[in-house]
Order: sequence, then C-alpha cells, then structure tokens
Amino acid sequence: MHNVYQGRANFRKYLKQFLMILPLVAANFASAEDVKSEKLYDFDHKVHYEQTKYNNEHYLLKIKSDSYEHFLQQSVFLLRHSARLCQARTPQLTILKGVQRYEKLPTTPRPYQSDLQVDLKCISQ
Repeated sequence: MHNVYQGRANFRKYLKQFLMILPLVAANFASAEDVKSEKLYDFDHKVHYEQTKYNNEHYLLKIKSDSYEHFLQQSVFLLRHSARLCQARTPQLTILKGVQRYEKLPTTPRPYQSDLQVDLKCISQ
C-alpha cells in the first residue's frame, strides 16, 4: 500500500510542476507565431532578400546569393536598408554567414556561396 501512496504523491508533484511550466511554454509558442519572415525584392539594387522582424529593434536579413559580380550591390543595399529600418538609431550588423572575398580577376573557380545572413540590431544613442 505504501508504494501506491508514494506513486500518487510523485504523480501529483510532477503534475503540479507540469502545470506551472505549461503557461510559460504556451507564451513562448504564441510569441514565436508573431515572428514572420517576408520575401521581398529591391528594384534599385536588384536584390532578392528575406526579412524577419523580431521587434522594432531586431531583424534578421537574408540576401539571396545570385552572382559574384552582384556582391558589391548587395553590400550597399544591406547598409542602406539597415539604416532605413533603424531610422534615427544606429544599425549594428552581425554577419552570420555568407561572407565572400572580392577578387577582380580570380584565378580559380569560385565555390557556391551561401546566402548572406545578417543579424541587425538598432541601437539607441
């Protein structure tokens, strides 16, 4: 009989812990649904990009890699678009992946470059 009561006590203890954690997990899923990425195109710089807005001060930008020669325009677009998103605040760019060297006349074939991914945070001064 003692094992039955001990089993019920453990069950109640785990159930109580589960019910305490459940609202936190639900809130996390609700906030994750608010974050949506948009696939966009900039006509001035001819850049396909994906923008994920976490909040007004935090974005994830993914610039689609298309050609090596287009890299300079993509970089200028990234700086201008970051300044536009941050408005009066200072943009802080953290490059996550996709950096490539620029060689005017390369001597070896270039490997496939992944999309340029940047974490953008707008810093208030």
